[in-house]
Amino acid sequence: MIMLFTSPALAEDVAWGKPVKGVRLGLAVVPSSGPLPTELELEALAQNTTSAPQQLPAQACNTVLWTSFTLLHVRTANGRVFSYPIGAQGDVTNLHPHGPVNLAPGETLRERFSLKHVVKRPTENPGDAELWTLLETPRQVELWVEFVGDSGAPRIRSGHLKHRLGLPPAKVPMQEKRCVSQIAAGGSTACALLRDGTPWCWGAHPPGARGIGEDAPASRGPSPLPLLAGSTVELGVELDIACMRTSTGAAYCAGGNLDASEAAYGEPGGHPVRVQHLEGATALDGAQCARVADGSLACWSLLGPPPPTPEGLVALRWEESAPGVVQVARGGGFTCALRRDGALWCWGANESGQLGTGADTPQPGPTRVSGLPQEVISVAAGTSHACAALRDGSLWCWGRSEYGALGLGDARTRSVPAPVPGMSEVVRVAAGEQKTCAWKKDGSLWCFGDLLLDPPFPALTRVPVEMKGLDHPVEEVVFGFRHTCARTTGGGAGNVFCWGENTEGQSGSSELRTQSPVVRVSLPGQAVALTAGEAFTCAITTDGSAWCWGRGTGGQLGTKRTSSSARPVRVRLPCPG
Repeated sequence: MIMLFTSPALAEDVAWGKPVKGVRLGLAVVPSSGPLPTELELEALAQNTTSAPQQLPAQACNTVLWTSFTLLHVRTANGRVFSYPIGAQGDVTNLHPHGPVNLAPGETLRERFSLKHVVKRPTENPGDAELWTLLETPRQVELWVEFVGDSGAPRIRSGHLKHRLGLPPAKVPMQEKRCVSQIAAGGSTACALLRDGTPWCWGAHPPGARGIGEDAPASRGPSPLPLLAGSTVELGVELDIACMRTSTGAAYCAGGNLDASEAAYGEPGGHPVRVQHLEGATALDGAQCARVADGSLACWSLLGPPPPTPEGLVALRWEESAPGVVQVARGGGFTCALRRDGALWCWGANESGQLGTGADTPQPGPTRVSGLPQEVISVAAGTSHACAALRDGSLWCWGRSEYGALGLGDARTRSVPAPVPGMSEVVRVAAGEQKTCAWKKDGSLWCFGDLLLDPPFPALTRVPVEMKGLDHPVEEVVFGFRHTCARTTGGGAGNVFCWGENTEGQSGSSELRTQSPVVRVSLPGQAVALTAGEAFTCAITTDGSAWCWGRGTGGQLGTKRTSSSARPVRVRLPCPG
């Protein structure tokens, strides 16, 4: 629906044309527009520049709206011009007057519309398909609006407005030569966010790749998501799907089954899908939830019910999330959220009692975890278990314990939280595939479950053991499918340690084997961020470069090769050096 506004225009935001008969026309880009071409919102303005009433010429007719005689022109970088009638795309009979439009002295009429009102889906119009192809590559485009008057009357044109779709308005300077600001991995895919706001992805089936499923090409090197170039401020990856938050507070996802989506584009092939009903997002929590400006939590489904709708992904607001959410933990098909008041809520799959409700019935919406005697300060979710650190320093776990992931000394599943013996002064917890690690107040790290360590540790550690030989307090722990890596607060270039399965070098040891002791990874610099996929690991170093090691047969290491490496290799990103 096209809306009519009457308000003063900001001259610095408007490209004005020369006045004709006392009326000048302009064009403005709405600052909150999305990065995709069809989401670009424009405002055509008509301003009376005189001290007397003026009339915006249009054909006076009871059946034709004056906006039907308004044209939008788009000129791309190669000189092609595409023209579209604006007002003919929707019924605005009740909003617009018929015939000429009268403007009071100094009055400005603002007509807001977006490209989605005028650019059809690529499959409906070959010309639009060509425009989509041109706009997918981040380039500067030129837009202007033309108002056509009565037969024989002169045409009144607005000024031309240049705008870069998918690119920042100016080059963002590198901060201390750091190129990569964030990195995330999941499954066989990894993505990095560059300082200029452009996400780059690589792997077996990277988000944004042309093709669907097995037909999607394996990446021989990282490639950008051009439609989100320059606008991304945060990213998360889960199961080969990347979700990104933009500077406007919107979220987009690409990859996996979403690359087959025809919603809003008419053809499959890597187009980002916008998360509907999500505005004002301030932080991503993984790839399926976001916190919004009022502190509440909104989540959407990538794989399970409800499936992506024809309109794309739909976010559901958790109304009981007030007074705000401080942490979200994503497990295998279930989610837990920690509120500011220390209350813990979980929802989703529950076949192993991982929701902590005392039953094994799945819950589509947030359900309070019962049986916790105090406020929760940290929560972690594994594939089918969860753990929480409480205010008194105790550690409680529940769910599946086949490999000792609950730290209770046995393999019995629990559907209600149980305290882990011997664990006190716990301040933080993390969990992965049948394994758990917890931080104590003194900085020590204790782990249990399917650790796959060499003696003297058993491969399956059903009670907590202290991880020795890490030199410094641990800042971050990440889990692959059967390996674990930790980043410490000091140690210079040697501050990353890995253990567990190393069949493809994912634990950083040159000796390929199913079990590996704690190994110091030979990075060229100190790591400042860490992430892990199924059988590979990646890190950002202090110089802003990204490095990966482990399985690379599907392009997971971000080079032009498809081979594995136990030695970290530099990801081929457009970074200096």
